[in-house]
Amino acid sequence: MSVFADFLGDRKKIFLGQEITICKYATLEVDPSDTDRSKIIIGDRTLISSFAILRTYGGTIKIGSSSFVNSFSVLYGHGDLTIGNGCLIGPQVTIVPVNYGFQDRNIPFREQIPSLKGIVIEDDVWIGAGVTILDGCIVGKGSVIGAGAVVTKSVEPYSIVAGVPAKKIGSRE
Repeated sequence: MSVFADFLGDRKKIFLGQEITICKYATLEVDPSDTDRSKIIIGDRTLISSFAILRTYGGTIKIGSSSFVNSFSVLYGHGDLTIGNGCLIGPQVTIVPVNYGFQDRNIPFREQIPSLKGIVIEDDVWIGAGVTILDGCIVGKGSVIGAGAVVTKSVEPYSIVAGVPAKKIGSRE
């Protein structure tokens, strides 16, 4: 195991599998204010590249085995984030399992109740560079998310999606 990351918060809330690599300048940050829910779990043989950021913000981030999180990606945990086994996450990907409330224009965004639906990325998913995945999405097993896509709704297994917002452009047969 090679670990060069900055660990912020409670190290007892970060669970690392066997033969993982967390590269220099990666940040794993657990919210210290939520002692029950907030944690980071990283499976065996997973690599977290330099300058990747994982921040729980009161939720849980769980990454399966044999996955890869590329440089400059930001993974948040607000409403819980689950990433399966064998997933490839390209550089500069942003995954945000929260959405500010905006229904009442008389209340500032930060004071409205946010959605915390969570995000699930199933096994063997390839997420291209610069993708954004928003709250409430399930990305089905074996899917490919094209570079620069913005995923605003769930993706069926073995789909190929691209664009803003992301739309199905093919299937893996």
